[in-house]
Amino acid sequence: MASKSLPAGIIGAALTPFTEDNRVDRARLDPLLDFMVDHCDAVSLLGAEVSEYQILGEADRVATLRAAIDTVDGRVPVLAGASSPDVAEVLRLAASAADAGADFIQVLMPRHPGGNPARVGDLVAFFERIAASSPLPIVAYHNPSQGTDTDAATMVELSLIDGVVGFKESSRDLTKIGRLCAEIDSAGHARYFTTMQPLLTTLLLGGSGAMMPPPGTLIGAQVVGALRDGDHERAAQWQRHFRLFPSRWAKYGLTTTMKAAMGALGHDLGGPAAPFGPMPEADIELLARQLDSFDLPSPLVAPATDGALAKGLSS
Repeated sequence: MASKSLPAGIIGAALTPFTEDNRVDRARLDPLLDFMVDHCDAVSLLGAEVSEYQILGEADRVATLRAAIDTVDGRVPVLAGASSPDVAEVLRLAASAADAGADFIQVLMPRHPGGNPARVGDLVAFFERIAASSPLPIVAYHNPSQGTDTDAATMVELSLIDGVVGFKESSRDLTKIGRLCAEIDSAGHARYFTTMQPLLTTLLLGGSGAMMPPPGTLIGAQVVGALRDGDHERAAQWQRHFRLFPSRWAKYGLTTTMKAAMGALGHDLGGPAAPFGPMPEADIELLARQLDSFDLPSPLVAPATDGALAKGLSS
């Protein structure tokens, strides 16, 4: 396995637009990816956070990854979603992702097949087996709503596995974030990323950045660019946008909220996969007003080049 390092900054987690019969809508996916690569430091495709990958069979996942990687065309590194509790399936997806030109695989910390959280030894064995055969480096993804919640000590242990080069951790727990910034990222074992709400805190504590879906990525890129420029006040001003967005609409779930937000900004991705419904129009209107107050650039307009959407932090 070739040694690769994740870039610091913002990893954009791509949403998946669907047709009415739940096929991936390439006509809407390709412009989304073009938008994301203009301000994200890397992109995650069919990852475990907001992509609705569970709707797709393995063959469709592979076909979508290949097409999306072709659209990205090497402009930024690609994390290919390869989540499954079945190691054999993870490795098949990893092989397909490598063949298509991905740079990393992203793998959810799974629950036990019986539905209970996986034990520490289970998680270590799971990632050791993947790392032993994967052609691509691994970004381990912690999401308690979909996989196993685990403590900081376990994540530090996973970071010592050769081939695990990054973590996306979703707890928003400041004590845990501080420890993992110190014992994973600052210790040089792997990159450590959180999510929108603790982005600035993560960066100030020595973490690498955050993974998030658009249009949160637009705000995140502003935070990262301001901090890179040494402008802590501007970074804090942009971070404050995450106080109410997207949490005010949390009852609809992150995927539905962010698809609605993209639509409000002029990039229609539709709603969640059928038969699940979109956000009601009244709440979309409230969301649109909230986003309008941020004065964000349109997703359909090329980003400015004056530093407003500057990529990345120094590695």
